Amino acid sequence: MIKQGEIYLVDFAKKYHSKFGKIRPAVILQHNFLNKAIQDSIYQSVLVVPLSTQNIQTEYKIEISPRDKLKEKSFIVANWICSLDFKRVQLDKGIITKLTNKEFQLLKSKICSLM
Repeated sequence: MIKQGEIYLVDFAKKYHSKFGKIRPAVILQHNFLNKAIQDSIYQSVLVVPLSTQNIQTEYKIEISPRDKLKEKSFIVANWICSLDFKRVQLDKGIITKLTNKEFQLLKSKICSLM
């Protein structure tokens, strides 16, 4: 089961008409209550926030240092929230890394500031 705050590779390839355009890491934003039920749901979607290695000039970015399977310094951009088909999450590649509690709280704070 995927868990909130974990980072997986997600297929945002052009074939899905996505602005993100490739396979890239993304944070699972969706609450674990929904993640537990995803396999049994008719609509198997998941809420994620993509990461970028580009230092995008926005107040909504959160820097993530390389660790575990995340090889480069990356940036979570909180205003890139996406809901997508769960099949696009590459579970077979395993968890790339997991956000710390502090990082996840910062992400939530930035997302809330968008509303």
